[in-house]
Amino acid sequence: MRQIIIAIFMMLGSQVNAEVLMHCGSSKGEAYIFNHPVFNSEPSGWHKDGINNGRIILTKDGDNWDILFGDTVGSSGYRSDGATVILLAWTDEFIRIGAFANNYSDVYNFNLKEQSVVWTSNKSGPLWGKAAVYLSSCR
Repeated sequence: MRQIIIAIFMMLGSQVNAEVLMHCGSSKGEAYIFNHPVFNSEPSGWHKDGINNGRIILTKDGDNWDILFGDTVGSSGYRSDGATVILLAWTDEFIRIGAFANNYSDVYNFNLKEQSVVWTSNKSGPLWGKAAVYLSSCR
């Protein structure tokens, strides 16, 4: 497993010495998807949503935080995507990280005691818009 994580860091241009704080799996949740005449002709509304075979990896390298993510299609990270990644809160029980770019705002609430992450994603763009909340188990 460590080799996979190191390979992900190398692909994303991250330093291999970054500390992995949480490693999470698939996410399940609900999304409110907005109507779009071409890409979503259905009325705006709530839908089951998720990332099967997904992964979320919280890393820290000095004062630099990042969240690496991937699924069966590929892997990426917020910093390599050009997002601003900010530590919003850190206690003995929780770490809250925000990732912000022009077309999305994602906030991750890592629960250190329960080994889980609840995260929200707000996306807007030329294809569609959605607001969603997800849950993932971690180790």
